[in-house]
Amino acid sequence: MTNALIIVSSILYEFASAIFDYMFWIVMAIVALQYRKIAKHREEMFGIGGYTVIRDTLAATGYGIAGGLAASFLLVITGVNLTSLGIGYLWVLALLLMLINPRFLCFSYSGGIVALSKLIFGTPDIDIPQLMGLIAVLHLIESLLIYFSGHAGATPMFIKRDDGSLVGGFTLQKFWPLPVVAVAVIAYPEALGYTILPEMPDWWPAIKFGQEFSIASIGVLLPLIVGLGYGDIALAHTPSEKSRMSATNLSLFSVVLLGLSIMASRYDILKIAAALFAPLGHEAVIYIGKRTEMKRKPLYVKPEQGVRLLETLPDSPARKAGLASGDVIVSINGYIVNSRREIDSIILTQPGLVEIEYLVHRHKRWRREQVRVKPNQVLGIITVPEGYELIYTEFKNSSVILRLIDKSRSIFRRIFK
Repeated sequence: MTNALIIVSSILYEFASAIFDYMFWIVMAIVALQYRKIAKHREEMFGIGGYTVIRDTLAATGYGIAGGLAASFLLVITGVNLTSLGIGYLWVLALLLMLINPRFLCFSYSGGIVALSKLIFGTPDIDIPQLMGLIAVLHLIESLLIYFSGHAGATPMFIKRDDGSLVGGFTLQKFWPLPVVAVAVIAYPEALGYTILPEMPDWWPAIKFGQEFSIASIGVLLPLIVGLGYGDIALAHTPSEKSRMSATNLSLFSVVLLGLSIMASRYDILKIAAALFAPLGHEAVIYIGKRTEMKRKPLYVKPEQGVRLLETLPDSPARKAGLASGDVIVSINGYIVNSRREIDSIILTQPGLVEIEYLVHRHKRWRREQVRVKPNQVLGIITVPEGYELIYTEFKNSSVILRLIDKSRSIFRRIFK
């Protein structure tokens, strides 16, 4: 067996053991609780059923396993060393930051702070390029997961904008449990039963180790359980369009951070650039994404003619007719419609074979479909706000960091006024 095959088989062996590790199942249970919360909210707001927690959890787990396998190969290839990352410091700080805002649970923020502490105060004892490499790889995998599944199960919502107008939109929330394999350097691994790292190519590791280890220390493959999460909004784009945009921006951030990590392992002066880019670059990705949705022309608003759809319910006549988010219904059984009430009235009085004419948002073309609607059955649609909605969400378009900066400025102005 060639050395490359030995490396691959060793990674796969440890990866399989990570899947059956009890911690993976605990993270999977936590993910299931998150999906249960989302499903309950969706049911309370719009009466949307048909999204089972088990199905959502299994789908997320499937994507997580695929993403974890890809992450494992990237982590081993780059040579990210788990023994020099200070994972304990990261988790404690991340949990404290979460009290400010839940999304600060991300390692980009805690990792950046820990790295800056190392540069300024010399503690904790961590390898900054290795830490930034871990963060970059995990975010790169997250971008792939967002691209392929970030839009699935998006939750409809009504949002009140700064000008007081109501628009439709979606919250995108996804969680994935990831079994991961990475490199660790420890003393006497044979006695502990770890899988010894096979002989690696001369160029390895891509991110050079920045500290000395004892003569007895040997590289091993170590399983690690990780949970990733994604949260976003879609107002000016459909959920699938938004997830692709978010994935592209996040992947660019990840590639730049990974490049900085590799270069910082060779040139110490770049360590501060990597440490600063992790939190600030990640915050920029979030800010740009939210600003795009809030400043651009919203998609989910009432059109001049017809009824625009925010969402169609699973297994509903509307879904069977091919109707989707963003489409505009123009007529039902030949009757022009301009409100949800008009659609419901026609469906109620004329059940049976119903003809729907609508404009497809994705292709910008007209389509006419027939679908059977049973007596007392609804079409199964959620329309954009029509002006009488009482339940909505208010959204502030600025990052937490920018709000903290603005608040600090106002405090200084009052002090030195």
